[in-house]
Amino acid sequence: MTPQLGSELKKRLLQYQINHYLARLARTQNEEEFYNEFDILLKGLYRFAGPNKSAMENVRKAFQVKHPLADLSRLLLQERISKVTREKLAKNFFCDWVMEAKKRERLEEEGFKAPWFFVISPTNACNLNCYGCYAHEYEKGEGLSYATFDRILREAKQLGIYFITISGGEPFYFKDRETGKDLLDLLEEHDDMFLQIYTNGTLLDEKRIERLAKIGNTAPAISMEGFKKETDERRGKGVWEKINEARESLHQAGILQGFSVTVTRENADIVSSDEFIDDLIAKHVSFGWYFIYIPIGKEPAVELVPTPEQRSKLREKVWEWRSNKPIFVGDFWNDGPWTGGCIAGGRKYFHINSRGDVEPCVFIHFAVDNITELWKKGKGLREAIISPFFLSLRRKQLERNHNWLTPCAIIDKPEILRDVVKEYNAYPTHKGAETIIKGKIAHFLDEYAKHLEAITGPEFEKMLAGEYDSPIVKLSKVIENNRKKNRREIEIQTRTAERI
Repeated sequence: MTPQLGSELKKRLLQYQINHYLARLARTQNEEEFYNEFDILLKGLYRFAGPNKSAMENVRKAFQVKHPLADLSRLLLQERISKVTREKLAKNFFCDWVMEAKKRERLEEEGFKAPWFFVISPTNACNLNCYGCYAHEYEKGEGLSYATFDRILREAKQLGIYFITISGGEPFYFKDRETGKDLLDLLEEHDDMFLQIYTNGTLLDEKRIERLAKIGNTAPAISMEGFKKETDERRGKGVWEKINEARESLHQAGILQGFSVTVTRENADIVSSDEFIDDLIAKHVSFGWYFIYIPIGKEPAVELVPTPEQRSKLREKVWEWRSNKPIFVGDFWNDGPWTGGCIAGGRKYFHINSRGDVEPCVFIHFAVDNITELWKKGKGLREAIISPFFLSLRRKQLERNHNWLTPCAIIDKPEILRDVVKEYNAYPTHKGAETIIKGKIAHFLDEYAKHLEAITGPEFEKMLAGEYDSPIVKLSKVIENNRKKNRREIEIQTRTAERI
């Protein structure tokens, strides 16, 4: 038996076992029965976990104490997701996460560390006109071809990346000019991947939801600003009602769904309230992401940037919810202590915009590479991820940023972004992108960063001292391990990049 055939048989066996256990979990009638069955599943998975065994152990501990995220799993399997979605999650997300570990290990031996995921914005077109949205800064009519989009996903799988996030513009607006193929066609063609889609929700009509339900490999995250008043004020009259209609239809179709919130000075208090998160849970929302408003573009609205105090309050609530609410919530800024600081620049993720420019982050609109130009040179995603531009950004973060409650090279440590853009003469990917690194916007960010450091610095010192450790996870140890890991990875990948 060839190694490839043996690996495929193991993968099919694992997939069968996962589907078998998940089906049993979905048929459970009460909490006790559910938790007993889940423990059996985790025992079976542990044998195949490889380098992910420590993560698996943490998951098992969480279920043993009936953590709220364990109850989220129960809600998903018993009430929220269909058989199709359940099986695609098992195959494309969990099974590939375990079995593709060997491919990632082999690449790491070669000096390459694949990021967790990356974001693609295939189009900048949108049917809404939200105040302060960066998508409007790009030239009208730009967008990736279907062939380019398809090739990017195929290349991602060669690197062991099977989870992708789609953003925009409005992703469901995407349509190839030559073939007429749209995003749903791409989802069908890459049914071995799992994709999260940031969407405004207004185009999720009956026909699209029906196709999404049949494909089963997608989790829409609907953007909102708070409740009806806040959402309609920024997104347009009637948007709130359309969002709620879409949420109910997604639930009825058994599609995993989430939310996305841009936190501004105006809505920060509302979106960090228990009332807000409880309303989402009641509407069958299973996950969500908080993004801090970034003042980018020709005339950025600095008045929308949430205050440092508001950011700290949001962190307190998000971390609290993860201990007592059955919903997964992430905050890319406040979760720096957990993720090892900023995840951009290919460390954990990066962004490809609608022109094919490879950006460190969806908010850092500077690049030195374009994916189509890389292909012409016989290169691709792998070279983009370990580009000198990306590695310099990561290195400067490692050397200069010692407070992971201020992880962002744009608004928290703005001097890092300025220096790396200058060092590699990175080009702005749209007109007006340069305003964030010079002039009055840069001065605003310098003052903002000082204020933020004064508030968050003492809290991060408490985290380092172990005051935020819990019986399940010791945050101080997580931070320590991430520091070592970050340094080791950057050293290895720098040597690899120098050989290319």
